[in-house]
Amino acid sequence: MKILNFGSLSDPERNPDLTAKAIIALCVSVLLGALSLATGCAVVKQAAVTTEPKTEQETQEVGAYYYYTQSHLLAKRGNLVEATDFLKEAIARDKDSLYLKRELARLYLQQKDYDRASEVIREILAQNPEHAPSFVMLGGIYATQAKHDMAIESYQEALKIDPDAERVYLLLGSEYVKSKAYEKALAVYERLTKKKPDSFPGHFHTGTVAESLERYELAEEAFLKCLELEPGYERVLFELVDIHRTKDQDEKVVETYQRILSHHPGNIKASVGLGQYYLEMERLAEAKAVFQELITRSRSNPLVLKQIALIYLDQKRYEDAVAALNTLLDNDTNKSDVYYFLGMALEGLEQPEKALDAYENVDDMSPYYQSALIHLSFLYEEKGDSPRASDLLNKVIQNEPQELGPYLFLGALYEEMGSYEKAIDTLKKGLQLDPEHIRLGFRLGVVYDKAGNKAACIEQMKAVIDIDPTHAEALNYLGYTYAELGENLDEALALVKKALKHKPGDGYIIDSLGWIYYQKGEYDKAVRFLKKAVELVPDDPTILEHLGDAHLKENSLQAAEKAYRKALKNKETDTESLLEKLQSLERRLDVGE
Repeated sequence: MKILNFGSLSDPERNPDLTAKAIIALCVSVLLGALSLATGCAVVKQAAVTTEPKTEQETQEVGAYYYYTQSHLLAKRGNLVEATDFLKEAIARDKDSLYLKRELARLYLQQKDYDRASEVIREILAQNPEHAPSFVMLGGIYATQAKHDMAIESYQEALKIDPDAERVYLLLGSEYVKSKAYEKALAVYERLTKKKPDSFPGHFHTGTVAESLERYELAEEAFLKCLELEPGYERVLFELVDIHRTKDQDEKVVETYQRILSHHPGNIKASVGLGQYYLEMERLAEAKAVFQELITRSRSNPLVLKQIALIYLDQKRYEDAVAALNTLLDNDTNKSDVYYFLGMALEGLEQPEKALDAYENVDDMSPYYQSALIHLSFLYEEKGDSPRASDLLNKVIQNEPQELGPYLFLGALYEEMGSYEKAIDTLKKGLQLDPEHIRLGFRLGVVYDKAGNKAACIEQMKAVIDIDPTHAEALNYLGYTYAELGENLDEALALVKKALKHKPGDGYIIDSLGWIYYQKGEYDKAVRFLKKAVELVPDDPTILEHLGDAHLKENSLQAAEKAYRKALKNKETDTESLLEKLQSLERRLDVGE
């Protein structure tokens, strides 16, 4: 008995096995199939009785189509499980139908049952090993499961069967990209464009992969081919902008932006990009012309105005940023955020009072409110109003106690105020949140030192070094502290040499090295390194005083006097000890030593 291939049911004229009687019965079955969803299968069976007996072949044909129709209707209504059951019944009546089996695989995929879907596809391929669409479907299943190697193998099999299938090349290339096998992906896309020279997606993906491999000439060639096929394609033009920027081809960048605007005159991204690039090239007049035109036609679009203002701010064009932000204040309903950026621009213009006013207008609902409070605290500290500055930072910590930055800022402020106990307490609270926070830990060590607690300073610097053995500042601080105390000088020397390895040419670390040699009594080495430190940091009074001390030990009195005088000139406070050294030295010079 001949079984109907279900793939032909969609076109009855091409199916000579389907009799006129079967077609009539089929139509009745389809109509009654829809009714069965509401009234049940029993009614369908009763209504489906025809006046003439059907042949066995007609019964099978109508039965398979009936179950397929029911499955299709159920799937459209979202009842995928029952739809699957009906489709299985259809397949039971037409076991050779590849179409039905592919539909069953699709139903499994809709249910994310990838194992059963792939099992059905493999059954199809066992039945017809040359069925390319099934290899493509199997590759898609594997791709969904991130089984890239298996997906690649399936797509390769599909291409063996159908080497002209553009879509399969694209799918195969995509899997290589996901696997980071970019060279293989590129080879696939180049095979496609060789076979199909007018394949826009082939050229486009050749360009993107070549660009990721930094093969910019090939990428540019591919994108230009895309533009031959579709001259105004926006994304391709922006890809070319990126390539020209990477290659520092300034004029080509400008020309490409202009080309975009010639095809898409209202393209805001291109206008903003062109204006920003003019700024980077310091072609200020052209940049202003582009931005002014944008501002004129975008007054009702605050996002564009804000973007222009932020570009000016980023480029440190503070006056232009202020002008753009003031325009934005007239148009943007969310003025609070605008005031924050205005404050930053006014700080850049060194207009602290106006900056204060701007930051004060940032309300507590703004995402920039906390940052505005921090800026305000810095400005008040610069004005000499440290209590107001500390109040603001305490408010920041109260609002967001898990943020570590404000603890560091407040600790440094208390340190500057000489309130060392408050600084220590604040920094410790921050370290409770993150015991390995390097900057908090290092700052705490410095404050211990300033508070006169050398032992705590030493332990804290050791803790920082335990966390980060390459921390040059902590290595230097600990070594210098030992030198000041005149103890552990060999260890101090090793610490400072290690610090210098990580920050070569640092004048302060070289000063520490010189001072350790001074404490060890190796005055010739001390003078040599301290002179080097003065060359690097010419006006630091401590380094100059160290050099004077070393010269004095070598009995180079005039060189010592010169170093002391320069140190005194640059030292603003605590000058008594230095004055005594200088006066003592002058007395020795007077008696002709």
